[in-house]
Amino acid sequence: MTRLLLLAPFALAACQMDGMSPAGAPRMDQQGTCFLYVVEEGNERYTLVSGVGDGTPTPKAIVKKGLTAGALDAAFARERKTMDINPECLAIVATDRTQARPAPKVDAKPKS
Repeated sequence: MTRLLLLAPFALAACQMDGMSPAGAPRMDQQGTCFLYVVEEGNERYTLVSGVGDGTPTPKAIVKKGLTAGALDAAFARERKTMDINPECLAIVATDRTQARPAPKVDAKPKS
């Protein structure tokens, strides 16, 4: 669990949603905004990232990796329903599998 929370800033930094929403729309870096988005890992596997914005650029999140399409859709639906009744969620930003972004490429070569 701790490892997942440590990976969240990396995932969030790679998948910032700034610029995608119109002015005045909720953003995941705003306090009280619940966020839920999908990252496509390739090989028909997905990562689901969810959390509540705390006012920092990269809020803590729960990351579930290696999900199949069916497992992802079920987890997404559960998380989204939870957000609808969660009193911490003052606003919601959610993008499903149809709007998934590709996973960021990690450069294996050290920079010289």
